Amino acid sequence: MNAQIVINTLQKKISELTLVNVMLEAQIADLQNQLNSMNQDQLSENAIDGNENQTKEIDSSSDGPDNF
Repeated sequence: MNAQIVINTLQKKISELTLVNVMLEAQIADLQNQLNSMNQDQLSENAIDGNENQTKEIDSSSDGPDNF
């Protein structure tokens, strides 16, 4: 086999793998952004739920008799 053919083939493969690597890195970044966004949404929902639960506890505690 001619050495130049081997070199050209390897260069082509390296270029293809480099392109695949760049595409995969972009997908990873996109998925990380989606995950971070989902985590932020979940934290916001938990904070809202926590505030609603606190309000319910305060409201229900004022309905009952005071035990002094």
